[in-house]
Amino acid sequence: MGGLTRRSVLANAAALAALPGAIWGTGRPARAAGKPVPFGSAIQFNLMDGDPAYRQLFVDHCDLIMPMNALKFDLLRPTREVWNFAPADKIVDFALRHGKTSRGTCHIWWGATPAWVKAIDSPSEAEKVLVEHIERVTDRYKGKLISWDVVNEVIANDPIYEKRSLRDTYWLRTLGPRHIPIAFKATARADPDVELVINDYDLEFQGPHYDERRTIMLSIIRQLQDANIRIDAVGMQGHLYASKVIDVDAIERFHRELDQLGVKLLVTELDIIDWQSPPGSASQDATAADLVSRYLDALFADKPPEMVISWGLTDRYSWINDVMPRPDKAPSRPLPFNRNLQPKPWFKMLRKRLAMT
Repeated sequence: MGGLTRRSVLANAAALAALPGAIWGTGRPARAAGKPVPFGSAIQFNLMDGDPAYRQLFVDHCDLIMPMNALKFDLLRPTREVWNFAPADKIVDFALRHGKTSRGTCHIWWGATPAWVKAIDSPSEAEKVLVEHIERVTDRYKGKLISWDVVNEVIANDPIYEKRSLRDTYWLRTLGPRHIPIAFKATARADPDVELVINDYDLEFQGPHYDERRTIMLSIIRQLQDANIRIDAVGMQGHLYASKVIDVDAIERFHRELDQLGVKLLVTELDIIDWQSPPGSASQDATAADLVSRYLDALFADKPPEMVISWGLTDRYSWINDVMPRPDKAPSRPLPFNRNLQPKPWFKMLRKRLAMT
């Protein structure tokens, strides 16, 4: 077995499964009949006390409740001397107290690298700081989180135009591509049982740009597996644009390729960016329903995803309101519940599909 990598073993198993007469018949993995797909959402810790109805919404409608920002590097450790675990502790304890699961995002993200880290120009010191951070944080939540987004958004934003596969970040400039396996190995050491996820956006749509991003994601996974580094799942963020076409066939192929590598697929940040859809609550919600339905068709085409997580629950609180507002000034409607905390029809459709009924 010394010459076999984890990926080669998985590939051989997949090949056997596809042989005529295999128990799968069609070569597709057998589904657990009627087993529902969990639904979860990210919650903002700073809103939990001031808006009890917001907090209760998660208890009533989620199987998983996770910190939206509280586990990101710059918020956990704003300076080298200060660690701030209180907000994340609050959310994780809240989830577990109400019988929900939780998960972590994220150890490495270009948008959450604190200034004091960026000031480190020694590769050995940077690696030491990164490993220390990952091991301490992962160990603190060991047994409390079911998975970690180990690295987030490491693929170049536009790999064809930029002529590069990986995003230009502090970690890439200082440690090179090895910052990715460093992070996965450190997380696995600190918590051998937690699921290890690579998370990214723009994996859902039609066109060469998106094809290239999916190809790069698969390449990263294969390189990790060839180095015998465990990776368990891909997080497909799921920010769905009204102006982009969801590529059902490409997502199905991508899901199949992941399955052949022994890697799961989950949706981590579902919401609707409707700034280029017709205004009005009815038309915006119809656009959202069409997008989510097509997305679910793609996700379920081969086998169910591991879970679906929305990036917030109510239109009352969403990053889209501030970062990507509608040019016509109409209110954005990105999430499953409206500003009055009432469910939209597409949320009911989503839950029915996840229940696999």
